[in-house]
Amino acid sequence: MKTLYQEDLLEAGYELPTSGLCYNLDPEDAKALISEGEWLLAEDELVAREGDKQSYLYMIVSGAVELSKKDDRGKQQTIADLGTGDTFGEVAFLRGHVASATSETRGLCILWRMDHDQLLDFIASHGTIAGQLCLNLAGLLADRLLKENKLVSKVKMDLEEAISDLRTVSEEDTLKTTALKELQSKVESLNHATRVRRDGQSKRSRFNSISMGSLAFACLCIAGMIGLYNAYDHEAPEQVLVLSEELKSMEKNEAFYLDLKKRIEAENQELLHANNDFKALNEKISDELILAKQDLSRREYEYDSVKSQLIVALDQIEKLQASESSLEVISDYLPEEVFTPLVSQEFLTDLTNWANLNSTLAFPQKVEILERPVVVSDLTLSASIEIPVGENVMVTRFHPVSENYVVAQQLNSDLFMASVEIENTNLMEKLAEKYVAHMASIGKKVINPFTDNRFSQTNQLP
Repeated sequence: MKTLYQEDLLEAGYELPTSGLCYNLDPEDAKALISEGEWLLAEDELVAREGDKQSYLYMIVSGAVELSKKDDRGKQQTIADLGTGDTFGEVAFLRGHVASATSETRGLCILWRMDHDQLLDFIASHGTIAGQLCLNLAGLLADRLLKENKLVSKVKMDLEEAISDLRTVSEEDTLKTTALKELQSKVESLNHATRVRRDGQSKRSRFNSISMGSLAFACLCIAGMIGLYNAYDHEAPEQVLVLSEELKSMEKNEAFYLDLKKRIEAENQELLHANNDFKALNEKISDELILAKQDLSRREYEYDSVKSQLIVALDQIEKLQASESSLEVISDYLPEEVFTPLVSQEFLTDLTNWANLNSTLAFPQKVEILERPVVVSDLTLSASIEIPVGENVMVTRFHPVSENYVVAQQLNSDLFMASVEIENTNLMEKLAEKYVAHMASIGKKVINPFTDNRFSQTNQLP
C-alpha cells in the first residue's frame, strides 16, 4: 500500500464521509480527526489477515473492500462487501489488536486509517467529542452485527428448506425401495411357480405360451427394478450430511456473533455511564463557574461602591478647598453677574424617576465628558484608559449606590468601565430630550428647560 498526502487528496476533492465514524461531529472536530490519521492507496491488496496483529481502524474513502473468514474446514468464506463510507477493523481496534477477519481491497481503493494510540491521544485532547466518537464506534459494530445476523438467519432458513426437501426426496426413495422389494418378491414367486410347472410337466415343451408369458412378465419386472435403481439419488445422503455440517458451522458463527453483540452492548453501557459522568462533571463545573461569576459581579459592585464613595469624598474635599479660596474673592462678584439656566430641581427629579422606570428607553446613552478626564478600567484593574474632556462615553445605568454617579463604559467596548459623576457629563440634557419626546408621544406636553434661552440671577458662584 502507498501512503498519500492529505493536501493532494483534498485538492482532488476527496473528503472523509460525514456518516459512520464522523456522524454528528462538528466540521472543525472532523477536520482535526482527519489530520491525525493517514491516507493509503491500495489496489487488489491484502489489508489484514485473520489472526494477525492489527491495531488500525480503517475507513473506506473510495472503492470497495471484501471481508472473509475461515470456516471449520479451513475454507475462506466471504462475510461482507464494504463500500465508500464503511469502516472495518473495529473489533481488533477495540479488543486484542488481532484481526477477526481477512480484509482485501477490490480494485483501486483509497483508505483512511488511525492507530489505536493515536485515537486515544486525540480523545484525550478533544474531550468534548470523546463520547460521540465512542457512540459512533458502538453504532458501527451494532449495524455490522445486525447485517451479519440477518445473513446468518437467511442462510439458516435456506439450509432448513434444503434439508426438508432432501428428507422428502429420501422418503420418496424409501417408497421406491419398498416397491422394488415387492417387485423382487413377485418375481421370485413367479420363478418358483415356473419351476414347479416345469418339474410337473417335464414332457411338455419348455417354451409353451405360459412359460413365454411368465418370462416376459419377469423381464418387465427386472426392467422396472433397474429403472427404480437408476432413479434413486445415491448422493442425497451425502448432501444431507454436508448441509448438516454447514448448518452446525453457521450456528457456531451465530453464537460467536451473539456473544460479540453482548460484549459490545456491555461496553456501550460502560461508555454511556462514562458519558453521563462526564456530563454531570461538566454541569458541576458550569454551576461553579456561574457562582464564581456571581461572586465576581458582587465584588465588582462592592468595588464600584467603595470607589464611588472615595470619589465623592475627594470631590467634597475639593469643593471645601474651593469654597475656602472663594471666600476671599466673593466680594468681587456682583449678583447680577452670576447666571444659571432655568432648570428646576422638580424637573430633574421627574427626569430621574422617568429614567429609572423606563431604563430601556433612557439607556444606553452616549454623553460627553465636560470638565475632568475620566479613567475607565477592566474588571481586574490591570489595565486602564483615560477618556479626555470633550470625548464621549456610553452611560449604561445610574449607579446602584450613589445617586450622583452613573456607570459608564468605553464607547465601543464593554471591557473598560468606570463610575462617572453626573455633573461631569451632559447626561441630564440628553435624557431630557428623550423624556420630552416620550411624554409627547403619550399626549403630555412638557417643556425642556435645557433648550430655553432664559437665564436667572442667583447668589451662587459660577
